[in-house]
Amino acid sequence: MRTFALIIRRLNEAMMWVVGILILIMGLTLFYDVMMRYFFKAPTAWSFDLAGWFTGLSAFLAGGYALLKKAHIRVDIFYQKFSPRVQGGLDALTSVFLFLIVLILVWKGGERTLHNLNIGAVANTGLNIYIWIKWLMVPLGGVLLGLQAIVNLVDDVYLFITGRHLIDVAEDG
Repeated sequence: MRTFALIIRRLNEAMMWVVGILILIMGLTLFYDVMMRYFFKAPTAWSFDLAGWFTGLSAFLAGGYALLKKAHIRVDIFYQKFSPRVQGGLDALTSVFLFLIVLILVWKGGERTLHNLNIGAVANTGLNIYIWIKWLMVPLGGVLLGLQAIVNLVDDVYLFITGRHLIDVAEDG
């Protein structure tokens, strides 16, 4: 299980590098557009569209990493008062809801991706990119989130039963 957890951790860390590069490109693109728009009176037709796409890509690809680092929202003021075993039990219980979200992301995102692929839908903005590429990030993000959720669930159940972590994924090197 430790090997599986390490592979998933590395995969989610790699996705964060991808997200970081996307955000950098997005920032440079928007900077370029502002310069062209206000200094040369020649705005680009594609920069706003690209920024929207990169924002969506970043949001979906970062979900697994946020779960890895336990950066998702929880009510820490109450959560921290519980023993580690109770925390593990609560996290295991809330995993049920997370798996429902993952299922919806993969299922509905996959349906939408295949639909757009089959009809050859293209964005009607400056870029004219195939829409299925954008929608592919929904099920892909769901898979990344789901894989990390499996690792966390195994650790949470082990913590609930024994009072110790099986995998300290966030700290492994």
